[in-house]
Amino acid sequence: MINQDADPDSFEIVVSKNFYDQRVDELCSDHGIKDVTTDSSLSGERVYDALRASHGEFVLFLDDDDIFYRTKVPRVMRLISMGGIAFYRNAIFPVTVDGHVAAGYQPRMDEPLRIDHPNGYDAERMRRLNCMFNSSSMGISRDIMDDHAGDLRRIALAVDTFYFAMALSTGRPVYCDSSVESIYRIMPKSTSRDLRSFSSFVAFEKSFLERYVPDLERINDIVRGTPAQAFMESELSIYEMLLYVFEDDGCESRPPISHRLRFLRMRFPRSLMYSRILRNFAMKCEFRREMDRIYGDVR
Repeated sequence: MINQDADPDSFEIVVSKNFYDQRVDELCSDHGIKDVTTDSSLSGERVYDALRASHGEFVLFLDDDDIFYRTKVPRVMRLISMGGIAFYRNAIFPVTVDGHVAAGYQPRMDEPLRIDHPNGYDAERMRRLNCMFNSSSMGISRDIMDDHAGDLRRIALAVDTFYFAMALSTGRPVYCDSSVESIYRIMPKSTSRDLRSFSSFVAFEKSFLERYVPDLERINDIVRGTPAQAFMESELSIYEMLLYVFEDDGCESRPPISHRLRFLRMRFPRSLMYSRILRNFAMKCEFRREMDRIYGDVR
């Protein structure tokens, strides 16, 4: 961030974390960076605390394991100066810690996609381009975040989905950039996955989904009756079904029939096997699906 090809006085940097680190604190002090430390375990509340310390009209996000290209801030500033953009998402360079380029995370984009009045159909186009994924590639108008500050504080994990859905719900212009402006670094174990082994993947997914699905339910409730409704219903259908497969038999989280049918259609034909009776098959499908996105066909 401190090496951006932009006037340093034209943007501000705020670091938000839930731990104390003398090296990070000294770096922030040396470069005039606002340093916010909170004791919250919720991703949304940490973002909320950073927002309260900031003054910018457009907010970019950067997770601590990702990297901005030097050109990102000036490019975004130039685009929003043209007027009206409520949400920005740049193409990413997805790479593992061992240097493998995970092309499955970034569908090919030959040109930018600007949509001035997004609707449900547009949301599906953006889904196919993975525009709802990875906070570090996103930016959103500050007023949208302020309008939903109370909702943001309650989001445990799904902050990227929250940003995308809140922006889409306004019906204001969105911009999906074909220019690669950030590096998405894929770790074997992170807050969103554990791919070290099949057994570690299963244990992680169960814990992750138990926290992630309530986030999606909350977001879905917020955007009912807006252009984001269809997108969120699809997201919720997928993850509710995955939670049903991964959680213990004693849990009663069977998704509504409408969500099961939507999942069946979206993941057909393998979705036919997603049940507790065939749980092991379904969990192996999910593990293979994630590995394939990163490394290609591993069968």
